[in-house]
Amino acid sequence: MKKLPLVIALVCALAAGCKKKEYTGKVWFSEPSEKAEVTSPVKFVMQVEGMAVKPAGTMEEGTGHFHILINKEAIAEGQPIVNDEVHKHYGKGQTEDTIELKPGDYRITLQFADGAHVSYGSKWANTISLKVKAAAGAPEEE
Repeated sequence: MKKLPLVIALVCALAAGCKKKEYTGKVWFSEPSEKAEVTSPVKFVMQVEGMAVKPAGTMEEGTGHFHILINKEAIAEGQPIVNDEVHKHYGKGQTEDTIELKPGDYRITLQFADGAHVSYGSKWANTISLKVKAAAGAPEEE
């Protein structure tokens, strides 16, 4: 019984040491800018500060890759990001893409996630608004 307090202290110390490191930083689009008026295809250039970009499958602390969410808000921390037409995955570590978008108003969210596509949450997301205009000579869609 005399060893119980020592065991409890050791378990607590180990648990504290196993906590994931909190990273500070941000993600953003260097292109396009907030409230930009663009034509399709739209070029997106993705940036991160405070973590490193690595391909999906890399399970290293302080690393991850980008996802672009079209008309979707940031994914909650710890939640997996689905892969569909409005959740674009950049699992090869890409930092640029060109996306075809129909004319209209959009909210585009840049989301950073770990090597298993699990979101780092809203602290590692950034949303911009943009307007996609019809190309010259093309009719505007409603």
